[in-house]
Amino acid sequence: MMDGRRMDADGGRVLHREKRARKLAVVVAVQNVLVVGCLLVTLYVYWGGQTEPPEDTVHIHFNVISGYTGNVTLNFNNPQSKHKMDVNGNKINIKCTGPYILYMEVCYGNSANRNNTGILQLQVEGSTTPAPSFTLQTSREDCRGLHSIVYLRAEDKASVHCFSDEFFKIKNATLGLSYLLGRHCFF
Repeated sequence: MMDGRRMDADGGRVLHREKRARKLAVVVAVQNVLVVGCLLVTLYVYWGGQTEPPEDTVHIHFNVISGYTGNVTLNFNNPQSKHKMDVNGNKINIKCTGPYILYMEVCYGNSANRNNTGILQLQVEGSTTPAPSFTLQTSREDCRGLHSIVYLRAEDKASVHCFSDEFFKIKNATLGLSYLLGRHCFF
């Protein structure tokens, strides 16, 4: 006589039921181990990316020595975060070819009671390509944020010039130059 527990739905004998149950248990266990492993890797990558310091991009930020009047090349002091760029007095030595964003906060005024105009221009030694320039008009003291995108080549030497009459005066300026292609020089 056959036991009801050992019969399948069609009334035939169930063969190797314990063996199939063990295989199923092994498959489920392996699947659970893989899910837990994937979860751990995901959490490690997620939290690892959160705790790493931001990458040091090719960037320079500095203050311009204040108190300029007339036509003059601006000198730089207090460079910060310089990576793959050098500052030497009034020159920025570029080491990575590519697009940069030039940004500036400048406070300016005049020493006469009339409208004065000054032009700040980024100039590159030996280049005939027009560089970005900013026209500043004032009849009183004013501060503005300025920005432009410029393409510079490795080994370029850039400087910032102010073209104005003797009554236009730069009170102070902060200038930054950031490479738009990230941390590494590709060209």
